[in-house]
Amino acid sequence: MFGDNNKEPTEIFLKNESLDLDFLPSLSRAQLSKFNGVEDTKLYVAIKGYVYDVTTNDKSYGPGKAYNKLVGKDVGRLLGLNRLQLKEEDGRVPDTWDLSDLTEKQLKIVDDWVVFFKMRYPIVARIEDDNQ
Repeated sequence: MFGDNNKEPTEIFLKNESLDLDFLPSLSRAQLSKFNGVEDTKLYVAIKGYVYDVTTNDKSYGPGKAYNKLVGKDVGRLLGLNRLQLKEEDGRVPDTWDLSDLTEKQLKIVDDWVVFFKMRYPIVARIEDDNQ
């Protein structure tokens, strides 16, 4: 399960892997958006429906910092496309969590990001499938 990146699992990774994901608190995407370092001091990033607390890395994710555009969102699509924000397509901006049209290679990139986040940041919640 640990993948092919040959790094030893961190304590955070092992804790994340041992969580009973069914018993995590759930957040709607609207609730998640408040964990942006401004409305709430916590900094949360979600990928594939699970919420990671990146507050300890406020130098990268805090307000005005390089990765702050990822905070308060479910960002699988952004990571798979290697973007910090999405461009308008067909008159609308795609949902940041919609992976339905990503290629196999892009989905692999998203999965690699999941491992990256699991190694460094605790999973604190899951996203309700509210399609907001």
